[in-house]
Amino acid sequence: MQFKIDDIEGIAAKFTENGLAIEKDLILLAGLPGVGKTTVAKEFAKQTNGVHFDIDEVKRQVVPKDIVTEDIDPPEYRFKYYAETIRRLPDLFIENPSQTVIIDETFHLKDFRELWTEAATELNIRAHWVEVVCDEECLRERLHIGRNREAHILGGDKAFPMYLRFKEVFESMTQPCEVVDTTREIEPQVQKVIKKKAIGGKITQSSR
Repeated sequence: MQFKIDDIEGIAAKFTENGLAIEKDLILLAGLPGVGKTTVAKEFAKQTNGVHFDIDEVKRQVVPKDIVTEDIDPPEYRFKYYAETIRRLPDLFIENPSQTVIIDETFHLKDFRELWTEAATELNIRAHWVEVVCDEECLRERLHIGRNREAHILGGDKAFPMYLRFKEVFESMTQPCEVVDTTREIEPQVQKVIKKKAIGGKITQSSR
């Protein structure tokens, strides 16, 4: 399976700036449903003053509701909402002083993780992969309680069965990545990643 974004040059053109070039950081949080990706994403946004984009906004427009809640959406749908989100990146960065955007998704397939990495390279954005993990018993308890999932695209009794479906097909992370374990305190783990990767908008060069 190989998907390509055919208008990547047009997207890159939107990043053209007059004057100073600013280093842009894209934090991509991968992991199984229910492990706490959105909670971690919000912590990254808090610590970096970055923008957390909820990819579910795009997913709801592209994927039929019954597929979203009952099965893993097919690759052709997944590519559509990934590509549409990548097309929105210029707007997400344009008024973001920290030049940091955070996106959380399962990103369970290697080919699609490569799609994002390649797109970031084409757009001259630093991509930082973070795998979010959680002990399964702890996760089961969280999902049973339904904590913080009222607005999630997979709420209620749909979450744990979907977790098990994704667990069967999740392809191991092969690219360099950091790990955040949500059974432990999240704030210091996020802080460590930010410091290690030097995340945060910086002036890198002049276009003059």
